[in-house]
Amino acid sequence: MHFQRIFYRLWQLWRAVTGRVTNAERRFVTTQLTVAEQPLFGRMPRYDQRHALDVVHLLHKDGTATPVLIGMALLHDCGKVSDTGRALGLGWYGVIVLSNRFVPALYTWLLARYEQVQRHALHAQRSVAMARRAGARINVCMLLQDVADGVDSPLVRLFGEADNRC
Repeated sequence: MHFQRIFYRLWQLWRAVTGRVTNAERRFVTTQLTVAEQPLFGRMPRYDQRHALDVVHLLHKDGTATPVLIGMALLHDCGKVSDTGRALGLGWYGVIVLSNRFVPALYTWLLARYEQVQRHALHAQRSVAMARRAGARINVCMLLQDVADGVDSPLVRLFGEADNRC
């Protein structure tokens, strides 16, 4: 089981480094997000965009995609981008994941000192706030809030399962 988790994380890193977003996928995003929501997706780095699209593709494959769920899935990591537009670099992802998993005391120390680690830890709530400020659809904001709050609902479970598989 432990080996599977490491392999999964390595696969995620490979996907982040090599993943691309096609022009067709960019057009798809413009059909799924409102004009107010599109800049939130556009500010995310390519690897976070790729992840969000992978989640949406999986929801479609599973037959569970709805417009609200797609909108929320496309925006769920927008809070990882700083208020000034700085992306959370892949190096920080590695430090955060490894320290949190293998050296929790180091993660706690980093969390107290580095804005990037704090931003990652709070990204779900930040995504809600950013979506609201941008004028995102109310039902997308509500679903983002449910995810951030860990609400146990069918839509949150569907999203969580897809997010964990990507």
